[in-house]
Amino acid sequence: MKKPVVIIPYARSLMSLTVAESCRELAGRIVAVDSVDLTPLGFSKNCDEAAVTADCRSDPQGFIDDLVEVCGRFAGEPVVIMPVFEEMELLARERHRFPANVTIAAPEAEAIAKVTPKHKLAETISGTDIPAPATEIIGDGKSGLKEPEGFTYPFLVKPSEGAGGRGISKVESRDELDAYAAGLREKDVILAQSLAPGEDYCVSALCRKGELVICSAYTNLEQFPKEHGAGVVRETVDAAPFVEAVRRIARETGWDGIFEADFMWTGEEADTPLLIEINARFWAGVRHSKLSGVDYPRLLLEQTLFGEIRSDPGAPEIGHRSKVPMIWMPSAVTEAFSETEYAEKLSDAWEHLQTSDGSLLERVGRFLGTLGSAKSAGEAIDDIMFRLTDRSDLDIDLIAEDDPRSALGVLFIASHLARHGKLPPEISYKPMD
Repeated sequence: MKKPVVIIPYARSLMSLTVAESCRELAGRIVAVDSVDLTPLGFSKNCDEAAVTADCRSDPQGFIDDLVEVCGRFAGEPVVIMPVFEEMELLARERHRFPANVTIAAPEAEAIAKVTPKHKLAETISGTDIPAPATEIIGDGKSGLKEPEGFTYPFLVKPSEGAGGRGISKVESRDELDAYAAGLREKDVILAQSLAPGEDYCVSALCRKGELVICSAYTNLEQFPKEHGAGVVRETVDAAPFVEAVRRIARETGWDGIFEADFMWTGEEADTPLLIEINARFWAGVRHSKLSGVDYPRLLLEQTLFGEIRSDPGAPEIGHRSKVPMIWMPSAVTEAFSETEYAEKLSDAWEHLQTSDGSLLERVGRFLGTLGSAKSAGEAIDDIMFRLTDRSDLDIDLIAEDDPRSALGVLFIASHLARHGKLPPEISYKPMD
């Protein structure tokens, strides 16, 4: 069989680097696609060419038109489109637009519609024995929000559409609910969800025609921002407590491909993990999943090409840890000063840290010097030194060590952080317009 052209959308995403790295051996050519150029994948050694399309969120039909045109360059060759992020739903729905030589590595649109947007998942699992917290739609950004009927304060509010924890907030009163509503866009449909005890667990799965093929899980030891942010230090855990629920989800939806499920769990054997949401896409920690033993992108490509997995699926290494250094660094800084008077000064000080010369510890020293010399700084210094030195043995969950050019494409993250004191919306928890 001739090696396929593998097209990877959303090439600005760091997830796309892992997808390309994993697919390289099986691919004849790898094409990076995005609505912007100069992306991490575009610079990567694992990319053969790049193409610019319309943006899949602001102009979905233009995106499909442009992607069909890109596929047209490879008439007569096998082509596989490997969706990475939120474009997976669109591509599944519009797969009829593509020529016969193009295969899209995504579940059927009917399966995705059972879990996306988020309120669809609540409808799908209603009446099943899949454990989940109470969830209901309470309004939108146009008509306002009502209090949920099924439970009381405090509870979580979240947009029905969105990823990466964006827009999730815990509200303790009617005033807090009204304040949350004031910041919404008209199109935002909002869910209320009863609080689930425990910590967040990310469970990854590959399924074949409704049957679970392989499953693994990790938890975030640290995250940034602290409330509902992206994980920055991850640890692989035993997936056994989640497997039965994931298997039921696969069967209930007839899933064929990958997905990621978020659970809340206390970690106690007597307690049942509760399903929070399903993401029909790759997950932020896909590189961590690969580093810990399960190469989901490669397995998905094999399943797409051959109808089955042909390599050893591997097994997750329980206890494996990794860090995301570019995000982990400000996480350490923010966590160290979160309870002090210095929190409001972090933005300006971080810019000095990012742009100054010298070693990391020298820059951190100058960073601390800009924050004054109050007694409370002593505890913060101890904490930040621990956070900066206690991770030296962890794998880097960002880019491959032998693919340094791809780092050129993530400079916009550092630049945005330095200029604005916050992460860009692609990797932050706040809604993206």
